Amino acid sequence: MSAAALTAFSGVFALGAIFAIFGSIKLKLQERIKIDDAKASQLISAMMFSCLIFSLAIGAVTPALGFKVVGLLGFAAGAICVLLLAHASSYGVAMGAFLALGFAAMCVNTVGNTLGPMVLFPGEPAKASNLLNVFFGVGSFLTPLIIANLMGRVGYKATVSLIAVLLAIPISWTIMGTDFPSPEGGFSFSRAAGWLLHPAVLAGGAALFCYISLETTLGGFLTTYLANHKVDAAKATNFLSLFWICLMLARLFTAFFVPSAVFPYYVPVLALIATAALLLMVSAKNANAAVAAMLIVGFVLGPIFPTLVGVTFSKTGVAPEVFGMIFAIGLLGGIVTPRVMGGFSASGNIRKGIAVLAGLAVALVVISAVLSLAIPNLAQ
Repeated sequence: MSAAALTAFSGVFALGAIFAIFGSIKLKLQERIKIDDAKASQLISAMMFSCLIFSLAIGAVTPALGFKVVGLLGFAAGAICVLLLAHASSYGVAMGAFLALGFAAMCVNTVGNTLGPMVLFPGEPAKASNLLNVFFGVGSFLTPLIIANLMGRVGYKATVSLIAVLLAIPISWTIMGTDFPSPEGGFSFSRAAGWLLHPAVLAGGAALFCYISLETTLGGFLTTYLANHKVDAAKATNFLSLFWICLMLARLFTAFFVPSAVFPYYVPVLALIATAALLLMVSAKNANAAVAAMLIVGFVLGPIFPTLVGVTFSKTGVAPEVFGMIFAIGLLGGIVTPRVMGGFSASGNIRKGIAVLAGLAVALVVISAVLSLAIPNLAQ
C-alpha cells in the first residue's frame, strides 16, 4: 500500500480516536476536574467550534500546503493535545486541549477524506469514502475499548497517554512518503469562496449538520444515557465501543456490497430507520432494550457521513475546499446540539434530549433526499 493511502487511512483513524476521546474519558475527567454534565458539554462544544473554524481554514490552504504537510501537522498536534488531557488537572487546561484538538482533527480529517477518494476507487467517491471511514470506526471503537479496559489497571494518565502515542505513529510513514498527489487548482480565495453558492455545498452542509449533531451528541452522552438505565461506567464504555463497531461494520458492508446506483436513495432510508431506533431509545423500559436500540442507531448511522460526502463530491468534484465547507456547516450541529443535550442531562431529562435527536433524523431524511435527487451530478 502506498504512503499516501496509508496516510489517508491513518487520517480518518485519528479523527475517530479524537472524536471518541471525549465520550471515553468524560466520566473520569469530570471527577478529576470536578465539573457537572452541563460544564462537560461545553468542552465538546468548544472542540466542535474550533473544528468549524479550522475546517474552513485547513480546507482552503490544503491546496497550497499539500496533503503531506497538513497530515504531519494533524498527527503531531493530536498527540500533544491528548497528552495534555492525560495530565489535565483543571477545567482551563482541559478546555485548552479540546480547543487545540479542533485544529488537529480538521488537519487529519481534510487529508483523510479528500486524499482518500483521489487514491482509492477513482470515480466512485461514495464507495471510497465508506471504505476510508471504516477506519474512523476503528479509531472510534478502539479508543473507548482501550480506555475502559486499561484505566482500572494502569490509571487514567497512562491510559490516555497511550492514545497519544497511537496518534503519533502515522508520522513515521507520512514523513517518508513521496507519492502524495497535489490537490487541483492551488489556493485561490475567490475559488474557495465561490463554492459557498453551490446548491450541493449548501444541501450537503445542511445534511451534515443533522448527521454530526447525531453522531457527536450520541458519542458524548451514550454513557450518561446508559448510566440512566443503571449500567455501570465500565460496561457503559464497552457498549460505547460496540456502538462504534456497528458504525464501522456498516461502512465496510456499504463499501463492498452496496451498488453505486443505490447511493442516491441510501441516506434517506437509513435516516428514516435511525428515527425509529432513536424513538425506541426514548421509550426503552430497561437496559437491554436501551442497548439494542442504541446499537441499531449506530449501524444505520454508520454509512451516512461517508455517503453524504461521496454524493456531494459526485456533484462538485473532489476538492478540499468543498469538504472543508460542508464539514464546517455540519459542525454547527456539533456545537449546538451537545449543549442542548447537556442541559437535558443535567436536569435528569436525557430521554427528552434523545427525542430532539429523533427530530433531527427526520430533517436528515428530507435534506438528503433533496441533495441526492434534486441536484444534478457533475457529469450531467
